[in-house]
Amino acid sequence: IGGVYDKLGEKQKALEYYSQSLPLLRAVGDRGREAISLNNIGGVYADLGEQQKALEYYSQSLPLYRAVGDRGGEAITLNNIGLGYSELGEKQKALEYYSQSLPLRRAVGDRGGEAITLNNIGLGYSELGEKQKALEYYSQSLPLRRAVGDRAGEALTLYNIGYTKRDLNNLTEALNDIESSLKIIENLRTKIASPELRSSYFATVQDYYEFYIDLLMQLHKTNPKSGYDTKALEASERSRARSLLELLQESNANIREGISPELLQQEKSLQQQLDAIEKQRIETISTPNPNATKIDEIDKQRLALLQQYQQIQAQIRTASPRYAALTQPQPLTLPEIQKQILDENTILLQYSLGKDRSYLWVVTSTGLTTYELPKQVDIETAAKDFLEIITSPIQRDIPQQVAQASANLGQVILQPAAAQLGNKRLLIVPDGVL
Repeated sequence: IGGVYDKLGEKQKALEYYSQSLPLLRAVGDRGREAISLNNIGGVYADLGEQQKALEYYSQSLPLYRAVGDRGGEAITLNNIGLGYSELGEKQKALEYYSQSLPLRRAVGDRGGEAITLNNIGLGYSELGEKQKALEYYSQSLPLRRAVGDRAGEALTLYNIGYTKRDLNNLTEALNDIESSLKIIENLRTKIASPELRSSYFATVQDYYEFYIDLLMQLHKTNPKSGYDTKALEASERSRARSLLELLQESNANIREGISPELLQQEKSLQQQLDAIEKQRIETISTPNPNATKIDEIDKQRLALLQQYQQIQAQIRTASPRYAALTQPQPLTLPEIQKQILDENTILLQYSLGKDRSYLWVVTSTGLTTYELPKQVDIETAAKDFLEIITSPIQRDIPQQVAQASANLGQVILQPAAAQLGNKRLLIVPDGVL
């Protein structure tokens, strides 16, 4: 269960399940599976950015794998230790661990794991500036990813290949690779029935879209008339979580047609229980001296019911022929935005914040103009300064401070397009901190 939540990007939830598993494995003396659990917990800490903590768990896991003679597990942990060192900036040390992992992966016939380690070695060489060597390893990883049906891994390796080719200035080839990668992402995303989990999965792949948008805008610079800016705007639309759009689409169809009566009865029963517990919660909170322990218990029950309810809804979505027949709603294209959303008095400002640089698309009913803005961290600094001043009880009453912070942020995000704005109504699609 921890593993499933982990894959879907729900890291805290994964950690809860892994941590419940660990003491049980120790209690029954299952050292092999204890090693697996320790390794998994390390993996979650790594994803949460706590590399030192991750390395602590990996180094508890490694001797256990060796003690029980699990060479496959040993290979996985060596690979993960390499990842930890890579994140801590020790690229050479990372490569040493990957190189210990690779022959073990091959010895036990773990082709999927071999693909992962080859991909990581490629990444290590790429970060050390050895781009051609990186491509060699990625090219060995890709057919293995495909052979074992690891679609998410295939998308990742294609993204890495595209990134490296971009660094080598092969922009058109890089574009083909990232577009192939995003096709897989879009396909995987539609396979997840629960809207909440679909969103959390989508959040884990935002770097792919950021890279794609940046690449298109770099191509736009070299070929301004080839429509790359339009493609980038449409990619920005695609990169946004489409949960609302999808839920609206579902609500127009009777997705319950053809569902087993038992499932529908379970859904109805859980809905009634949720209503009852919500009523109980409100009554408890409304008493003169609410009992904190009781509220805690109610919250726990409510959360458990809510999880069951979401699972039942996901089952209904998966089982419904009507739902399966629904086409996934597509974001609007540039001509559709111009025709359906804008008029001559309305302008759309769409932002995309990126690690190296950010972008602003200004769309009118008749045209599109693009602007390159500073990198994400610079925009975040200006935005946070502004937010801090206007929410501070003291500073917000000092007109000069508010004006200065406002001007700083405006300079970064609006000034480039100021001449186009006039007295138009602005529709703003913000990103990140904005």
